[in-house]
Amino acid sequence: MKRFYILESDISNNTITLQGEEHNHLSRVLRLKVGDEVECFYDDSLVYVCNIKEINKNYSKLEVLSSYECPQNPKTNLTLFQALPKQDKLETVCQKLTELGVRGVVPFTSTFCIAKENSNKIDRLNKIIVSACKQCGRTSLLKIENTKSFKEMLESLKKYEVVIFACEFGEKTENLLEVLTKLNMQKERVAYIIGSEGGFSKEEAEEIKKQKNVVTINLGKRILRTETASVALASVLQLILGEF
Repeated sequence: MKRFYILESDISNNTITLQGEEHNHLSRVLRLKVGDEVECFYDDSLVYVCNIKEINKNYSKLEVLSSYECPQNPKTNLTLFQALPKQDKLETVCQKLTELGVRGVVPFTSTFCIAKENSNKIDRLNKIIVSACKQCGRTSLLKIENTKSFKEMLESLKKYEVVIFACEFGEKTENLLEVLTKLNMQKERVAYIIGSEGGFSKEEAEEIKKQKNVVTINLGKRILRTETASVALASVLQLILGEF
């Protein structure tokens, strides 16, 4: 069944009004008809099963028939702190982490970041996140925050019980999965940190390691691209946290 993204304000008296891109997709791309059933969601835990009642030039009217809890929503609370990469790489990270059930991404600046902060990126990233939610079935959106400074990022780490720091200056280990499992990862709030294309300076790495809740790891013999590291480590952490 086709699924459409709405705002909470689009629902009134068991009726959903589709406008803009979602209306165009329903009426002009998919060419759905009155009487067809579709599903709708907003940033919530519910999926709304609807019947198309009216299709006009600028909007569609849907009747809500029922709703159910979305089983694909993440049960764990995993957040990525990502040193700001180039835009296309951040888009890839947000798309893949949405599919993997990560709750949030916090971009931040560091010494060797190549990319520059751009507030216009958030709107495009949110569109990619919505599209990824439709594809993977979840209804709770990945939360992408505004870019923080390195100092602000360090302060934000205090909210998490465990923070995994993937660092080229980290301790080498032959069995990453075994090491992470020993950390008792069944925590309420877990985060991990990935550097940008240029990595971290030694001074920055030491500042992160000083945080009491940080555990430093090395991702192995091969040097990974920043977007590969972000997705690969999310997969390992979600496995340990019981998300898969």
